[in-house]
Amino acid sequence: MEHNTPKFRLRLNLFDGIVLVLALAVGGLLLWMSLKPAASEPGTAATASTVRYTVRFQRWPEGTSSIIEAGDKIVDNIKNYEMGTVVSYETVPAVNQVLDSVNHKYVQAEIEGFEDILVTIESPCTESNQGFILGGGYELRVGVTTYIKGEGYMASGPVVSVEREGQA
Repeated sequence: MEHNTPKFRLRLNLFDGIVLVLALAVGGLLLWMSLKPAASEPGTAATASTVRYTVRFQRWPEGTSSIIEAGDKIVDNIKNYEMGTVVSYETVPAVNQVLDSVNHKYVQAEIEGFEDILVTIESPCTESNQGFILGGGYELRVGVTTYIKGEGYMASGPVVSVEREGQA
């Protein structure tokens, strides 16, 4: 007697073939992504340092700058990023641009009863070609308006200067 054993034959229809090819492609892609080393772009090496920057708190009522003290911890008011510690502050007259209707140009005029406060803050940061990232994760750039809260006050204003430690 002859023993007939049927041979294994894989019969796939078109739909089964497409699903099988897609599953293999996705599996291969995931395997490749997990094994590939992380590529770093040249020139984006980050270095740790300390930065001092100045923020202009605008149009505060005269005399209220006394609530700001050196040593205050500053936090971003929107995402609660740590932004550093107040080193010093300076009050200057609050100014605004107004139209000089006689000469037909804009001029700077003082706003009576208000003052601007230039607050210098120091923070550890990571420095790269794209800019500074403060220790808490806040991206620091000159000209960007910051929303800050300190111990007993909240303020907003533009970053007017940035200085790396050891450079003038």
